[in-house]
Amino acid sequence: MSEIELPAWPNGEVVTVESIEGYAEDARLSAHPLDDDTIRTPDWVVAELAEASRWATRMVKVIEMAEALKRMTKLDLDEARAQATLDVAEYPAREQPSRVMLATVEQRRAYERAAVAYEKARRVGNLLKDHTGRVQSIGKQVELTYVTTPGTKRGPF
Repeated sequence: MSEIELPAWPNGEVVTVESIEGYAEDARLSAHPLDDDTIRTPDWVVAELAEASRWATRMVKVIEMAEALKRMTKLDLDEARAQATLDVAEYPAREQPSRVMLATVEQRRAYERAAVAYEKARRVGNLLKDHTGRVQSIGKQVELTYVTTPGTKRGPF
């Protein structure tokens, strides 16, 4: 089998399923529920949008790396399957599929883990998009509250 060069994070650390899952979980936690009793202010909205933007930007790289890892493990699985097919050629035809399957268990498991990590990262990216939309809606409500509150003025005038 050829040696596959795994993708690396910008800090040089090799991308693993565990690192993808860790980044995705941190990002998921940043998109916390917004149904608590916190008083929403314009400053809160700005800070929350900045934090959501920071995580969304990071998730683009996480998803990219998760997809690269998924593709690399798929290549490894395909190569292992091809080699196993050649290796079992002398066995009876009815045994060959089973022998190929048994010979590639490790590669299939690695691919499945990478595929699950990619899907989680992608879903967390979507969650961050939804979270941003919720915060923007809250921001609009906060703005309307300030506009309709007696004694407040809108804008610099």
